[in-house]
Amino acid sequence: MPTISMNPTSGQPGTQVEIMVTNMPSAPENIDPRIEFFVFLPFLSEIGGNVPYNCAGEDCFPLYSFEEVGENKFPPRTISFILFSTTNPKPVVESGWMESVCDLKINGETIERYGQTCIALDQPIGEYEIKFGWGIQRSDLYDIQKTLTFTVLEKDLIPEQMQQDEDEFVIKQFEEGLISESEFKKRLAELGYDPEEVRQAQSLINKLEHQEGFQTPLKGPISVQGTEVEITYAMSGGVIKQVIPDHDEKSLRVEIDSISNGTLSIKLPREIIDAKFGEEDDDFFVILDGLDVDFEETKTGTERTITVEFPEGTEEIEIIGTFVIPEFGGITVLILMISIISVILLSRNKMILYRKI
Repeated sequence: MPTISMNPTSGQPGTQVEIMVTNMPSAPENIDPRIEFFVFLPFLSEIGGNVPYNCAGEDCFPLYSFEEVGENKFPPRTISFILFSTTNPKPVVESGWMESVCDLKINGETIERYGQTCIALDQPIGEYEIKFGWGIQRSDLYDIQKTLTFTVLEKDLIPEQMQQDEDEFVIKQFEEGLISESEFKKRLAELGYDPEEVRQAQSLINKLEHQEGFQTPLKGPISVQGTEVEITYAMSGGVIKQVIPDHDEKSLRVEIDSISNGTLSIKLPREIIDAKFGEEDDDFFVILDGLDVDFEETKTGTERTITVEFPEGTEEIEIIGTFVIPEFGGITVLILMISIISVILLSRNKMILYRKI
């Protein structure tokens, strides 16, 4: 049997659990080539939900695939996850995926995402058996080799996260991308931080743009619907679903899926959308779900970049100018122009022919 250890062996909802599997022995000889080594995790089934594989009526996942078993490759593996809890941090969107602290990981790589389930309910109190054994996916053929017991305790009346100093909690939320920069600054200011102290707090977690290791939020590009062009953006607190030009309103409608307060910074080439009064630049209007809002803007000769904050639940950000890209892309316009010129030339040739007759 492999060496399997778990830390801790008990805890309340929201507890982080790590299971280490080492010294895995060679697979038995002459086994079915479909055999894999599975871990049975019972936590999700107690609150409702689905996982990729079902093992004899229980939730499970392969720790070592049949390819690894067939090649006798059994490197050490660490399984990590956090128990479901209503006081867990809200899930966030990273690189197009909704990530939560509950997500099941093997050696740091996410293999199962739980999204909003992570914060929907508290893990019920009781003892949970975590089993390990050989088996074949979606069958009743399983040979359990070892069982560990984890005890879920009653949840504290005061959430663990509220026992932290409030400023440390705010800094941690910003570091993990759970709140926007403006929300971070606002909440620290409410706690008595002056601008320099806020900047120092950002510096401690590498959130100043000049610092090595600084990471911007999720970036585009994304296509503008009905055209052949793309725009780039950076975003926290959600993802862009689609960008639609509205030719009647001379605007771009940016439809988003927001799961928290966030910020959108979107780079708009002037050939896609612009706002002009004569030859001079005019102001855009930015509308969040029908409400006119303030925004920040930077400009160059070829593009304008809009940065706007939005609250959780926002569905549409509309940017209104005086010009928006036509529905036809460049190639389509070229084909259309050639077609028109061909019709004109053909008509002229016919007129000349009729005159000769």
